[in-house]
Formats: sequence, structure tokens, C-alpha cells
Amino acid sequence: MSRVHWVRPEMVVEVAYLTWTEDNLLRQVSYQGERQDKPARQVVRSVPHP
Repeated sequence: MSRVHWVRPEMVVEVAYLTWTEDNLLRQVSYQGERQDKPARQVVRSVPHP
């Protein structure tokens, strides 16, 4: 975690990922593209289905 660099949300991108780790990090992330249909401040973490 010492190499983590936090930034302010300015743009929205779509990513595919395998899972969240126990440390709340994404595992095996793949960039899918930029999205312009939603402001960055409206993006929230999705809740997994049971």
C-alpha cells in the first residue's frame, strides 16, 4: 500500500476485474474504455450479488 496514489475523480472509465481482495483492491483489472454518460462524482462501488 505504500505505492498507492489517491486522486480526485475527474473522469469515468469502465473496467473489468476478477475480484476484490481482502484489502479492498481490484484483482486482474482490464481497461474497457472511457465513459462520458455519467459524472465521476456519481460513480459508486457496485455491491456483489449473493
